Amino acid sequence: MVGVLIRVYLTRLFTYPGEPIYGLVWAQMVGCFIMGAATRTKGMLVRWSPALNTGVTTGLCGSVTTFSSWQLLVFEQFFNTTRDDHSHFRNFLGGMSVLVSTMACSVGALRLGQMVGDEIRLAYGTYLRHANPELDALSRIDTAQLGMVTADVRRGWLGWNEWRPADMALAALGVVAIIAASVVVGVASSTRSVSIALLFGCVGTLARWRLASLNATPGHEQRGKGLSRLTADLPLGTLIANVAGSAVLAIVYVLQTGAVVRPSAASCYVLKALADGFCGCLTTISTFVVEVTVLRPRKAALYAAISIVATQPFFLFVAGIYFKTAAVDYPTC
Repeated sequence: MVGVLIRVYLTRLFTYPGEPIYGLVWAQMVGCFIMGAATRTKGMLVRWSPALNTGVTTGLCGSVTTFSSWQLLVFEQFFNTTRDDHSHFRNFLGGMSVLVSTMACSVGALRLGQMVGDEIRLAYGTYLRHANPELDALSRIDTAQLGMVTADVRRGWLGWNEWRPADMALAALGVVAIIAASVVVGVASSTRSVSIALLFGCVGTLARWRLASLNATPGHEQRGKGLSRLTADLPLGTLIANVAGSAVLAIVYVLQTGAVVRPSAASCYVLKALADGFCGCLTTISTFVVEVTVLRPRKAALYAAISIVATQPFFLFVAGIYFKTAAVDYPTC
């Protein structure tokens, strides 16, 4: 829920007439920066609370960044939905500019976050060694120990009495946030779309977390022949989440134009919330960029290409046909 707020208000803050770059890219960079730091301090986060580690990476970073809105911006440039006086070549350049600049900024922010995370990890390890010389620094926890800690906590989730205090506090905070968002929906009409987006965002984030179980385990090469071998290690769960969320956003985008049914004020709130909340949280760039950077170059390029090529046809056939055939500019939400 915090991720939705950060993304929505950062985008609004950096969206203004004459902006040098589209506002959404700042949210993408912030989310990727936090993700970079979290990947370098995972041992610390897991020892404090495995729920905190999942909440920061899958929850916060995955919700601050969004793959579907990025692809929508690319589509809008390719198809010149604002009907500016551009040639087709200029439209192509606009789409490629959004595509490449977002990817470059996201990777750069991720690397910067990893540098900061390394410094935090080293500083925390130094502090622990001074505080207790017999205690190994958390920065030196090996993979086996880390997996064992995570497995123990997962077994504990079957019983409330085995939850850690930090897990209980985070769960209580989440419940309070959901209740607060529900109250704001009925009270504050000026922020109603954002409040509804917070509720829809929980559903999108949970769905993406469940789909993550389909991702291949990093570092484990899977055998196969031909195309199956080439695609064996691709993060299937993230790919499905990004493509499915983008497909839903394409439908929502057309409905917002009023081309099918003239939207009422209430339906506009819901459609906006679906776009910012559900689609924005179901899809993610932060996880996508991490996966691209850890895969081998050939598979990374294939994964990125499949993700983009599989997404754009939904905007093409759902929204593109409308914008190329509509003779009237319908009011939008």
